[in-house]
Amino acid sequence: MSKAVGLVVAALSLVLLTTSCLAPAVQHDEAVRHTIVVYGFSIEEEVMTGEIFPAFQDYWRQQTSQEVTFQSEFTGSEDVTGEIMNGASADLAILSNEQHAVWLRINDLVETDWHTLPHQGVLSRSPIVIVVRPGNPLGIEDWADLASPGVSLIHPDPRTSGGAQWALLAEYGSVLLDEKSGGKKAACEQLRGIWANVVTDPTSSREALKQFLFGVADALVTYEQDALLAQARGADLEVVTPRSTVMSEHVAVIVDRNVQPWEREVVEAFVAFLWSETAQEAFSRYYFRAVTDEELSQAAPEFHEIEQPFTVHDLGGWGRAYPEIIHGVWEEQLLK
Repeated sequence: MSKAVGLVVAALSLVLLTTSCLAPAVQHDEAVRHTIVVYGFSIEEEVMTGEIFPAFQDYWRQQTSQEVTFQSEFTGSEDVTGEIMNGASADLAILSNEQHAVWLRINDLVETDWHTLPHQGVLSRSPIVIVVRPGNPLGIEDWADLASPGVSLIHPDPRTSGGAQWALLAEYGSVLLDEKSGGKKAACEQLRGIWANVVTDPTSSREALKQFLFGVADALVTYEQDALLAQARGADLEVVTPRSTVMSEHVAVIVDRNVQPWEREVVEAFVAFLWSETAQEAFSRYYFRAVTDEELSQAAPEFHEIEQPFTVHDLGGWGRAYPEIIHGVWEEQLLK
């Protein structure tokens, strides 16, 4: 073989080798797949897995031709926060209250300020109510009735459940914010009387509801949403709306440390989707009070009017309510 021919053969071989190496990249035209890992507190599970996850999958496929799958875990909000701080790979946390979001931020897991999201990161709401047996045989109408002798109560554990923390604010704040009530001393006494009747304290609001449906205790303190959803599905219970109660507000938080650069776009798109008309209507169908449109709440006849509703901001925000009420009153005074 002449030197010239040898050079041509070598050149052709190089071209063929290069083409062979590039072939997989050229042929790689498969649909891109993303996986979003969501950790959420217990009562969000049905609406997320049943409606919002599938709706976003359809939306994202139409917008980008890409596929999205979800991995999720739902349990008590405090437990969710602890799992993420201990290394759980959540891209997004849906938390029952903002205090848990703060813990993720101060542990350097969250950089994105959830207050910059629509409605300052609040994606759903629900007042705290009392659940009783059919016919309300004990005549329970308000928080003070839960402290009556002979009443047995299920109350989720504030050490693991965000719903339980909201319940403490409702039980304490309904007296504290009443100008005729007697202030902090009277609020503490009401809380003490209620907790004297607690016979079991499950780890989450959902577990508390399950125990009640199995026949434990006379009454339960929980989210209106969870009680109405159970009632709509045939559970034999009645919902009592106290004259004054707190409106729980649930937040969505991007766990920035776990979000890889190539998935940032789809994670942020899903977070934005939570305030879309599609998602908010789904929340309403699952008995969450509206965040974006009050008419969605007004359309639900099951929602009772609350005479004196309040929020955590009326108690000084979570930065004050958590250390003063949950830790200072319940944990330091009553629990010990």
